[in-house]
Amino acid sequence: MASERDIKRRIKSCRNVQQITKAMKMVAAARIKKAENRLKASKPYALKLQEVVTELCSQLEGALHPLMEVRPVETIGVVIVTSDKGLCGAYNNNLLKLAFNYLETTLRGKKVKLMAVGSKGVKFLTRRRRAIAVERIKWNPEYPLAQELAQELSHWYTSGEVDQVLCFYTQSISAMNQKPVMETLLPLKPEKKEGQETGPLPYEFEPSAEQSLGILLPRYLQTLMFRILMESRVAELGSRLKSMTNATDNADKLAGELTLLFYRIRQDNITKEILEISGGAEALKAR
Repeated sequence: MASERDIKRRIKSCRNVQQITKAMKMVAAARIKKAENRLKASKPYALKLQEVVTELCSQLEGALHPLMEVRPVETIGVVIVTSDKGLCGAYNNNLLKLAFNYLETTLRGKKVKLMAVGSKGVKFLTRRRRAIAVERIKWNPEYPLAQELAQELSHWYTSGEVDQVLCFYTQSISAMNQKPVMETLLPLKPEKKEGQETGPLPYEFEPSAEQSLGILLPRYLQTLMFRILMESRVAELGSRLKSMTNATDNADKLAGELTLLFYRIRQDNITKEILEISGGAEALKAR
């Protein structure tokens, strides 16, 4: 059985861990609020851009832009967005498990070109000897990064290096609920609205609708990439908040259990000493 000194040392260690996890929980709670506000602030622009692009594409026939061209899939570009830091529960593990299973089953035997965003994904793919064409570590969900990644993916697709682009990232459903998902980025397929009839365009484009589409579609892809980066960061912070909350509660629970054990051991030692003193006194009296 452990001594009182060992139990006290373990209690102190649990309390120290509890202070650290509680501080990280508070930091994650503050950061996730800011990230959620940024994500909400970017939605009106993204929704309006999607509306314009969808309306324009639904009124024009055929593949009007290289980013919309559908061709036989021989080479697939795969983007995996993970975190740079750990201590966020199963956030990275669930996402990488989904992506790797898809690579090993559905994409087995096909040519794959990988883009990894986040050091966790880079290390995971490197350990499995997967060639990474583009990697980004120590990233922040900023629009210039989204532009850079979108331009690289556009170059892959328009040059014919890849025939399809898939993205694996974690979607934030709520502050405590995250879900790893796969989304097709290229070719772009703006969905046609239900019940929409062919007619005159509700917008006036200058100089032409086709040239306007050439400007809007790359920007639309950049907006999609920025949304993915923002949702990934919100999901990461939510997962870290949940993980640190559980760690704080577990440390407090373990410290409480160790405290009860400490009192029990100390009571046993006191009782033992009293019995020894009483026994010695009785022995002296009998002598």
